Amino acid sequence: MKFILAASLLIATTSGAYVAPTTNYDRCLTPSEADDIATAISNGIDVDLFPDKVAPDQSSYWDMEYHGTYKILKNTQDTISTSYLLYQCGLSTMPFNDTELAQFDSVFPVPYEGGIVVTATTQIPNVEILGRRDQISALAITENLVSSPCLSQVLIPEGKENGSVTILPLYNDTAVEDYLAANPDSLILGGSWDSAPKMKNKVVISDIGESPQKAIDDGVDVNEAQAEWLEPVGSLFNQEKFAHTYNLERKQRYECHTDNAAQLAAVADDARPKVLWGYFSDYSSGFDAPASPNYYVTYAEHCQADLLIPEEGKEGSIDSWGYKYMTDEEWLEFGRDADVWIYPSDNFNKLLSQKNEYLQQFKAVQNEQVYDYQMSGGEGWFEKRLAEYDIVLLDMCQVVGRNLETFPPHQRMWLRNVFTESPRTLGVCTDVDELFEPRHMECVRNDEAVNTDSDAPGILSEQPSSANQVGLAQAFLATMVLIWTVRA
Repeated sequence: MKFILAASLLIATTSGAYVAPTTNYDRCLTPSEADDIATAISNGIDVDLFPDKVAPDQSSYWDMEYHGTYKILKNTQDTISTSYLLYQCGLSTMPFNDTELAQFDSVFPVPYEGGIVVTATTQIPNVEILGRRDQISALAITENLVSSPCLSQVLIPEGKENGSVTILPLYNDTAVEDYLAANPDSLILGGSWDSAPKMKNKVVISDIGESPQKAIDDGVDVNEAQAEWLEPVGSLFNQEKFAHTYNLERKQRYECHTDNAAQLAAVADDARPKVLWGYFSDYSSGFDAPASPNYYVTYAEHCQADLLIPEEGKEGSIDSWGYKYMTDEEWLEFGRDADVWIYPSDNFNKLLSQKNEYLQQFKAVQNEQVYDYQMSGGEGWFEKRLAEYDIVLLDMCQVVGRNLETFPPHQRMWLRNVFTESPRTLGVCTDVDELFEPRHMECVRNDEAVNTDSDAPGILSEQPSSANQVGLAQAFLATMVLIWTVRA
């Protein structure tokens, strides 16, 4: 997530004046600009049309190269291994001839202005964050899996109409290829386990494919690594600066919440909370036990809690399609003493009606400390969890008692107490053309907050946009209040 911003430079050329941009173009070059750039290049002048640059910091599976008038995005995931040529739109001459272009899996002018085909729900938030929702022309996703309030309103399964989005069959490469044949300028966003990663006009986004084990080996954070894929997606639209700024602010909130939890745990007089993570699979008739490493283990560690992991060989005696599940007896022995139970599914209340006497043997059930992910709807978790990983962390820290107390208190956006709270949604879209407004809870570090005269040990501040924020210290000293913003 490294970022470089070049300074402006005025260079005289024989045809006029080439002015080096101070930020990436948000449009195609004009013919006059293209001529000046071509003349500058022919005169041996170094041209840099992409002063805003990004490079991976946490992520393992993408890389970027910048070469003046074009950039090369690479997906280095073992099963993908692709490269994409992104050249500045409006150039008078291409940087490569037809033979040389064959080395790239896809070639696009940037900023890309055509239709986008989305093949995974985790891609939707990044497209919306970048303000490109109106470019989504097709979804190779089952319609009921889409949680975005505004995108949901423009889905029309039976073909494309004005201002609508076509629904294509799930996991059907032939249907995607047919759509591409009819819409040859489309950009297809592929996923981590893409079965046709080298399909024409496809750019594979491996956010969910970032390996928790590799993150540990590399000394990085898997949740940050997954979210960082906003930056290569942003490069398709020359939005490196915006994407990096957004990413950095989100990362800072995440690390602030982590630091606060560590400080609170250091002075706490109670034992580290024990967290049970798992759900009952109706299909496999058993409990799906957690595995380490994994993203949720990282959340628990940051919240100074111990997430229970079964010993090797004790993952469960039920074998279902190559996965292990625990019987009722095994799950009880494993998790009965956990302080908090995170239930990553939507069927706990059904399970409670079927196995109430059994479940009452769990400490977390007795104390009504069971949480599922339905505070923003069932499918929203799968669509937006990666993009709102800082909020998921704060939710987790709150339920285990390791969040900085605020006034009013943090209102969880993902983890729902199954006993005391009803399922909610991501909100209502009043205008399908409105820009996406992300939700977040701003963080004040504990060591800053405790040195104030406020009754509340910390504050949250409203951030009008990710690129134009009010400083936390200024907000605190000027208002001494909490501003809570929920953005659908």
